[in-house]
Amino acid sequence: MLTKMAFSESIGGIGPVLVAVGLAFFAFSTVLGWAYYGERNLEYLFGRVAVTPYRSVFIAAIFVGTVRELESLFLISDLMNGLMALPNLIGLILLSGVVARETRDYFRRAGRQV
Repeated sequence: MLTKMAFSESIGGIGPVLVAVGLAFFAFSTVLGWAYYGERNLEYLFGRVAVTPYRSVFIAAIFVGTVRELESLFLISDLMNGLMALPNLIGLILLSGVVARETRDYFRRAGRQV
């Protein structure tokens, strides 16, 4: 709302239209990017056979996202982002010793003490 008002104030009546068009392009490119990102990851993990079911689920999720309440969508989004962070955090914990060792080795070779 604030962006729409700022554009309207600075460039007149075309401002809100410009904001709406920009937002639509951003949303569309984000959906395409996440769809591609998900396809490549599933193909890597499970092979080409997993791509078609993923596309079906993704299209269904897009439809559900357009007809549901925003509050429930944000809840689902937060849950999925949390679940996505979980394997990364586990990986960080498991690799922390390797990172510490490599950091000490780097600073030793660079002539600095850690």
